This record gives sequence, structure tokens and C-alpha cells, in this order.
Amino acid sequence: MHVNVVSVLLGIANTDARTRRRTQLKDEVRDMAKKLGAAGIQLLVIDTENKFVSTGFAEEIAKAAGGKYYYLPNANDGQIAQAASSAMADARSGF
Repeated sequence: MHVNVVSVLLGIANTDARTRRRTQLKDEVRDMAKKLGAAGIQLLVIDTENKFVSTGFAEEIAKAAGGKYYYLPNANDGQIAQAASSAMADARSGF
């Protein structure tokens, strides 16, 4: 039996983090994303940030993992569920 694993990342930005600590956290997250991709784990990143305040980091995470990126500003739970379902269907067919 073949099992596909899809990790879903739904982030909420915290702009209060101190700059140096934020940089360290970003490096750690980027590194983990690369490790997920290298391990064959498919990553789905759902970005709900408004483009006016967006850092673009969510897309960076998806690229680092070789994963899928969805930009869904102001998404409701139904839209997020639909994106996740769509990504899972894609994963079954090889992403």
C-alpha cells in the first residue's frame, strides 16, 4: 500500500517578534521546509495574509519545500477546506 503524506501549513503572522529572533525563526522554518521536501513529504501552504502587510514568507516556505502555495486572503473555513481537499487530490496524483 502506498501512502501519501501532505502537511498543511496555515500561518498567522506575528509582527511583534523582535527582529533578530524573527530572522532566526525564519531560518529555522525555511530549513525545516527544505527537510520536509527532501523527505518526500508534500507541503501545502495556505497564505491568508493581506498583500498590503504580506512579507511573502509563506510563498518562500512553499518553494523551499517544493510544495504547493495557495494565496487566499480573507478566506473562510470553507475556502481553506476546499484548498486542502484540492491539494490532497493533487497529492494522490503526484502533486
